[in-house]
Amino acid sequence: MREDHYRTLGVAPDADAGAVRAAYLRVMRESHPDRRPGDAAAAATARRANAAWSVLRDRTRREAYDGLRASGAARVTHAPPAYSPAGADYRRGLHEATLRVGLVIFALGVVLLLTFS
Repeated sequence: MREDHYRTLGVAPDADAGAVRAAYLRVMRESHPDRRPGDAAAAATARRANAAWSVLRDRTRREAYDGLRASGAARVTHAPPAYSPAGADYRRGLHEATLRVGLVIFALGVVLLLTFS
């Protein structure tokens, strides 16, 4: 787990749904990017509050989250890689092939335009 959602919203883990909702609304009122344009810290706080709210508003997701917290799951201090190295090679090859095909189609279009104009 990255963030403690309860700490993000400033509520106790045993808070009821109404208290969690009120805390979420308070945090969003204080840090919403529309209210504080250009403030990167406020935008980050709003993103964390949205993530916390998405978990804590649903009873089943909140129970699963509480189970993870109780199990003492190791905290992740950095984001794990999204793809394996083999996946990165595949993506790179796909991008290169897509660019080649696009270039061929573009060249064909230019030739056709010059031929029929």
